[in-house]
Amino acid sequence: MRTRVARALALLGLLVALRGPEGTAQTVQRIRVGLLVCRPEVVLSADTPLRVLDVQGDRAELLSVGAWTFRASPDGVEVPGVTRYGALVRVQAEGDRPVRVEDKMRSYRGVIELRRTEAGLTVVNELEVEAYLYGVLKLEINPAWPEEAVKAQAVAARTLALASLGRFSREGYDVRDNTDSQVYGGVTFEDPRATAAVDATRGLVLLHSGAPIFAAYHADSGGRTEASEHVWGRAYPYLRSVDDPYTAGSPYERWTRSLPLSQLEAALRRGGVAIRELRGLEVAETSPSGRALTVRLAGADGVVELTGHRLRTLVGPDVIRSTLFQVRVREGMAEFEGRGWGHGVGLSQWGARGMALRGWDFVRILQHYYTGVQVTSR
Repeated sequence: MRTRVARALALLGLLVALRGPEGTAQTVQRIRVGLLVCRPEVVLSADTPLRVLDVQGDRAELLSVGAWTFRASPDGVEVPGVTRYGALVRVQAEGDRPVRVEDKMRSYRGVIELRRTEAGLTVVNELEVEAYLYGVLKLEINPAWPEEAVKAQAVAARTLALASLGRFSREGYDVRDNTDSQVYGGVTFEDPRATAAVDATRGLVLLHSGAPIFAAYHADSGGRTEASEHVWGRAYPYLRSVDDPYTAGSPYERWTRSLPLSQLEAALRRGGVAIRELRGLEVAETSPSGRALTVRLAGADGVVELTGHRLRTLVGPDVIRSTLFQVRVREGMAEFEGRGWGHGVGLSQWGARGMALRGWDFVRILQHYYTGVQVTSR
């Protein structure tokens, strides 16, 4: 009798631990990060046993220490040769230890959720927002930089995460783990200095009209940030163009790139731009910050115009580092000369570094780049 009671209590504990937001009163904000999609199987492991909740079957069990393969089955998820579950499975390691997702070669805090879809398994990491930021900051800014710059990045990243909740809800998560949202590497990419910046600013966000802002950021503005409407077509009142003379020492202060016209043409055609025998390229219109709003392309069939932002996206944002460029064509080559790196909207990370070196605190840094915002606890 005691054995059955003990087992029942243990299973109840697993259910409570893994149930998530619907089953327990949540006092902290959680976020759901999409890690993998359309996978036939995924291998999970940890240094402690795995607690597994079959949400549809309303049952929980422990899998011993080791690597376990979870495979998409016709009607749910299975551990081949061991057990079958329904279409929604939540996995967490005993003692709240990180769970390794072997396919990503990374470990993650919180719960790993496996969702059976028509295309296979979607793998989601659900965890507290602060813990999520631990795995973001090092991949978005150098944690060895001045503390106030890293703290400014922590507040911007937290705000962007909260503003993004529900963005990919149709896919079963809030954000992705790549540049579609913010780059996130889990425990594998945590750094004590970045963690300290998150903890020092815990709960602080940027608000405008009482709501978290779309806290866009980039590497280097090239001397002046860009207004949001010139990149995304929407004029956010807090994403205005501001002077940014603080980026001294940035390796992206000036850059050059020479590309064969044939390479440019191939990239454009892959992106759906109808151009043939590209022979000319020029900046047709610039924004007040000096960025290429419109570029004009001359080909065998005439002239095609597209935005500078689209040109950069199609050719590659690591190739054309920003739209703050001039270009000339000679001898079959397009020669770009530019400044900065990134879309140029919001916080400039190299600018924040320069401000911090001058003694600015993180609040002052943030209120320089985001117009009319409040830095407050939420």
